Amino acid sequence: MREELGFDELLDDGGLIARLLGRTAAGRKRELLYGPDLPVVLLVGGPGMGKGRLLRCVRDRFGPRVPVAYLDCALSDCREQAEQRPGSRSDVTEALRLIALQYGDWAGDGGKIAVPRLYAGLAAVAASDRLAHAAPLVDEVGRLESLLPPKSFWRGVLMGAANNYLGFLGGLVTTPLAGPFINALLDGLFARLSPEGRSALTEGYGDYPGAGGNPQAGLRSLGGDFQQGGEARRIAEGFLFRALRQDIDAAYSSVRGRLSRVGRPALLLDHADNSLGRRLLKPALEDRERGHHDRLVVFATARREDGGRFLHRAGGPAAETARWEPFTGALPDWSRPPGGVPDHAPLWRASSSSACPCSPATSRRPS
Repeated sequence: MREELGFDELLDDGGLIARLLGRTAAGRKRELLYGPDLPVVLLVGGPGMGKGRLLRCVRDRFGPRVPVAYLDCALSDCREQAEQRPGSRSDVTEALRLIALQYGDWAGDGGKIAVPRLYAGLAAVAASDRLAHAAPLVDEVGRLESLLPPKSFWRGVLMGAANNYLGFLGGLVTTPLAGPFINALLDGLFARLSPEGRSALTEGYGDYPGAGGNPQAGLRSLGGDFQQGGEARRIAEGFLFRALRQDIDAAYSSVRGRLSRVGRPALLLDHADNSLGRRLLKPALEDRERGHHDRLVVFATARREDGGRFLHRAGGPAAETARWEPFTGALPDWSRPPGGVPDHAPLWRASSSSACPCSPATSRRPS
């Protein structure tokens, strides 16, 4: 197609995208590029260089073969939805909900991807607004029901917990709550969890700061941190994105997933150097630096060749980089540079940048 002129080296059967995803646009398997420690791939170049068009090509060509979610971080939809309930939502939580809904609609090999970990975290956030009345809180948690597939074990457990506290809240519809809503939610949830379900939530929220391995304490702290705002909210939002990636990994590593799912899923973030994109990508990059590996292939667009202040702190030394041009034919040999100190390593260590074929070449960290 004329619109895709110049993208052949990235989109063809032996190109970077097919090798990262493990499938061609026609559905044939390809050997996976890189191991479990994946970079975030930045497509860089100035306005009009084709970055967003390339992401849409990936969605349209590879979306029928592997689960793909797309989000334009420059649109105002997530912010406008969050402003309707600022105590129970943020633009990041709305973005994660929209991304999860796309994976939940996947109709290809392996079927829909369930997100019970993300649901539990978003429900804890929705239930944590102490200034809200009972009825809006019940509605807010109920709004998340679409994230759970019909007739799934997790749907039964989580919605059973919701039904349990509806009666508890019946007499509080016109009264602000002082905390019992989230307590009722979590008590009802964990009373119904199987050992496997508790293990799934412990994997994510037991590692929350101060939780000490207790997922119920972690979810309660996450809700409180979200209400606190600032850096505390950023930590909570980062854990919610980690929960989504853990849900995706579970869908692939289960017995059914190992038998039916091929390749890797993708997340496409256009205009990711905007505020929303940075707040999604930063915790993912930090997690991968700390050794929290996941199989989600993240493609994001940025206008500056070096990623800007998102990857390189203002005033700090610039990273030594090597240039990679997709049309040279050789795929990049990315690996994480040795010697990083978790929580102190620069974000660019976990990213690999490539120029959009229509733009000047950009830089990436050598292996």
